[in-house]
Amino acid sequence: MVPTNKQIAVLHPFINNKWWAVNMMIYLSTFLSKNNNNVSLYTFSYDRLIFPLDLEVVFFKNFKLVSFFKIAYQIRNCDYIIIWNSPMQFVWVFSKIFFASKAKLIWWHHHYPWYYSQNANVFVLLKRLLEKIFIKKIDSVIVNSKYLQSSIKDIYEIDSKILYPVLDNQFLSYNNENKNTNFNPNTLFTYGRWWEWKNIDLIFNVYDNLKNKSRDLVLIVWWEWEKLNYYKDKYKNEKSIKFLWMVDKTQIIENLEKSSLFLFPSKIDSFWLVILESMSIWVPVVSFNIAWAKEIIKNWISGYLVDSDDEFIEKTYKVLNNSELRQNLSIEAVKTAKTFSEDTFYKNLSDIFNSMK
Repeated sequence: MVPTNKQIAVLHPFINNKWWAVNMMIYLSTFLSKNNNNVSLYTFSYDRLIFPLDLEVVFFKNFKLVSFFKIAYQIRNCDYIIIWNSPMQFVWVFSKIFFASKAKLIWWHHHYPWYYSQNANVFVLLKRLLEKIFIKKIDSVIVNSKYLQSSIKDIYEIDSKILYPVLDNQFLSYNNENKNTNFNPNTLFTYGRWWEWKNIDLIFNVYDNLKNKSRDLVLIVWWEWEKLNYYKDKYKNEKSIKFLWMVDKTQIIENLEKSSLFLFPSKIDSFWLVILESMSIWVPVVSFNIAWAKEIIKNWISGYLVDSDDEFIEKTYKVLNNSELRQNLSIEAVKTAKTFSEDTFYKNLSDIFNSMK
């Protein structure tokens, strides 16, 4: 069962944006708080306008070693300590080593630790070494996909448990009445945290290749990226490309209602909730055939998994020009999205806590 009446510390260095990893941390913290636990968040950056939380937030202004020890001391009497991003994995180990904390330690990985696959400087090499030593003191490592579970096993030589993210109720409870009203069969949509190394250029290649083949083709794009202004300028005379500024969940749903296909060009992520959000609004996905995407998308059934840029463009065109195929993919996409519910989350979370007793 999920614990009750416990002291729980949740550690994340930056609570200042609404990307899905932070949202899931807030979701889990709120979920545990509603289960009659005393939950406190510890962070170095917190935006109260973005997250007007009822939870206690302990904010440290100085990102220094002394602050890490202060947090480690404050959380020493907790029953559970849950951490997200680096370098917070060292804080709760400090609490255990230097302040005799008896807390159960949980590390939730939400992406592949890329510093293990890149050329490293001395600082990163030291970080790797300490992680591999400290991780032996962790009671449970959580991941968000089978792909990441396998990666963590390779890196740290430890087992982990999967806790898939849960879709927001605005997406889970969606019905397709508005979709039938607003649906544009020639509209493509992509949104997310698109950095240059996530292959965003492919989105515009798709548009350039298909704009003369698909009548009234529209591309809707929203992302954070350093080349956003470059593309805005390049396509400033293209009325069929719509660049969005910051959007909330309601606006995301409104744009998905207008769309026939979601494009996911990245080849490197560990899990993206935006794919499930799209599928819940009856929008199938074209994605690369990468390990974690295969856990969500059933190729040829609820979307397409491709192996090259050319195939990405080809499958996009195929869906745009086949209404029966598009409808069948949409139906299966919704079925998949509905399985990422709070009930499933609660069951998996209960299993994780039970395994630490």
